[in-house]
Amino acid sequence: MTRSTALTLAIAVYVLAGIPATLWLAGAAFFAFHKTWPENITLSTWPDYWRAYGEATPQRKPLQVSILAAIGAVYVVPGFVLAEVLSGPKRALHGSARFAATAEIRKAGLFAEDGIIVGKSGRQFLVFGGERFVLVAAPTRSGKGVAVVIPNLLNYAGSVVVLDIKLENFNLTSAYRAAHGQTVFLFNPFAEDFRTHRWNPLDAIRRDPNYRVGDILTIGQTLYPSGGDKDAFWNDQARNLFLGLVLMLLETPDSRVTLGEVLRQSSGKGKPLRIHLEDLVDDRNKTDHPFSNECQDALSRFCSTSENTLTSILATFNAPLTMFANPLVEAATSACDFDLSAVRARKISIYIGIQPDKLADAALLINLLFSQLINLNVRTQPKDDPRLTHNCLVVLDEFAALGRINVLAKANAFISGYGLRLLTVVQSIAQLESVYGDKDARTLMTNHGLQILFAPREQRDANTYSEMLGFTTEKVKSQSISRNRGGGSGRSHGSKSETTSEQRRALMLAQELKALPADQAIVVLEATRPIRTQKAYFYSDAAFVDRLKTVSPMLAGIKGRLPSQADFDVAARTDLKVEIEPLDVDLFVAKTERRTRPLEPGEAIEVKQLAIDTAKIPPVDNQQKPSPEAIQNIITAFLGQTQGPVPANPSANRSSKGQTVARRAGKGRGKHLSLDIPPIEETH
Repeated sequence: MTRSTALTLAIAVYVLAGIPATLWLAGAAFFAFHKTWPENITLSTWPDYWRAYGEATPQRKPLQVSILAAIGAVYVVPGFVLAEVLSGPKRALHGSARFAATAEIRKAGLFAEDGIIVGKSGRQFLVFGGERFVLVAAPTRSGKGVAVVIPNLLNYAGSVVVLDIKLENFNLTSAYRAAHGQTVFLFNPFAEDFRTHRWNPLDAIRRDPNYRVGDILTIGQTLYPSGGDKDAFWNDQARNLFLGLVLMLLETPDSRVTLGEVLRQSSGKGKPLRIHLEDLVDDRNKTDHPFSNECQDALSRFCSTSENTLTSILATFNAPLTMFANPLVEAATSACDFDLSAVRARKISIYIGIQPDKLADAALLINLLFSQLINLNVRTQPKDDPRLTHNCLVVLDEFAALGRINVLAKANAFISGYGLRLLTVVQSIAQLESVYGDKDARTLMTNHGLQILFAPREQRDANTYSEMLGFTTEKVKSQSISRNRGGGSGRSHGSKSETTSEQRRALMLAQELKALPADQAIVVLEATRPIRTQKAYFYSDAAFVDRLKTVSPMLAGIKGRLPSQADFDVAARTDLKVEIEPLDVDLFVAKTERRTRPLEPGEAIEVKQLAIDTAKIPPVDNQQKPSPEAIQNIITAFLGQTQGPVPANPSANRSSKGQTVARRAGKGRGKHLSLDIPPIEETH
């Protein structure tokens, strides 16, 4: 039964049930009209009097009034009440915006146990649970890091991937996360102290021929995006060359498959690139393992272009790869120490550290990292893989500085279903629009279920926030006095009138938003009134300070007061961050350039400096004890690579059994540790 049918049936029942009541009330009203106490009134009282006196002029009118009054009491008045109830509360002319009360905040689910911390209400944290995203619009130096990012890094139990400009978040929170079961990584490819883990974008390419071309083109799409602009043709051609070179490296034994090596191959190795590629293809065609058709086709498309076109393609191709000419960046992207596809399977904290002066140089590389993070994790939903037991919070601080992340602009509507959650931080809505355009920026904002607004500095943002909060209706009284001169007396006569009108007023005017106290913010949540909240500063809240004290003896020694900014600075340099081993960039360069020399007898050296290709050593089956023949094959394969060239100086013949060692660049060249290999005895 529909609602309208049920309502019609109820009205019909009420009308029928109201007839006896109407007749009784009509009789009582007739007696009351004649000032007679209504005793012994029955349902037939009014009909009997109507039949007896209805034709008599003095009684006709009282009888009519009595029945009309009864009808009004039984039907008309309840009808008006019902109509008012069904129509709902009267809407204010210009709106009824107001800030949410505590009960409404609780109903909205902002006192959740787990989720993203968005503010404080009194002594309670506002925690946004579920899967929806959070957008923070906060100008520079307004406290977005200390009030939003750091509190969440000290509270969020799942994996995190954090864009960490200036390494402030890593220095303050990495030790705490490591102490609570997280494996912590820092990718800082421009670190001048070389302290960074490595991430190679090309390691994500699946070696299965059915998938590798698609994986390569996905990476190429970030480096050379397609579009309708004037550079579309050149980007398409550069992406084709990228496909050919990466396939060539994948199919070349002993080749490094890195972006640095792709750039190196595009130089032609001392030859014009066209000739270099044609020679490589010809040489491989003479063997039993030529390059694949996909590789040869891509390289052929490039080589078949005219010289002028080829030059322009190569210029477009090299532009985003130039950063890999930096030895540090190439070393930092030469292998993978962490797996972006594992953030939902294990508890991992990945900090992406970039110095502010390198942000422009690193933007494309970091853009590629976040693009790959999303692409790798939207292949499988958690419900389809029992290993995916953790959510991952992606903290995009200074989000607009990365430039446009195309995959995020398209995928933000559905990635929450894959266990990825965004905490996006921008300086202003206008900044977001300048990077993504009005349409995509609005889509991004719409797909962030909650927005945190700090006091804006730009008038345009202040106006936008004011309209976002809505309007309220205020009654305004106005007085007017009119004066006139009466007769010839010269005296003036006047009248005073007062009127009340309804006026529209913003819940917060633009100037009021710009003057919002520094410790307050506005939370806008869909289907909920706006919330005026306190910022959750980590340094002034005992809950967060106590967590940091568990990993910092220095902070734990402070009693009777909260730590000062200077205290936190000292702890950040000593106790609160995970120590990262520096990359040996000199050794990496030596291996890249294949600089080797024979070891001297008795010379000690670290194993990592040996120029040994482990791929040439036969694998060992761990399930069974290797045979003497297998052991001998392993030894032979190892020692076969350790025979250095015999020196021209006869006095140096004693080094003919020396190992080949990679030579470092820079300081200390030639001052190496070495390895003394004892003679191999036959096993009986």
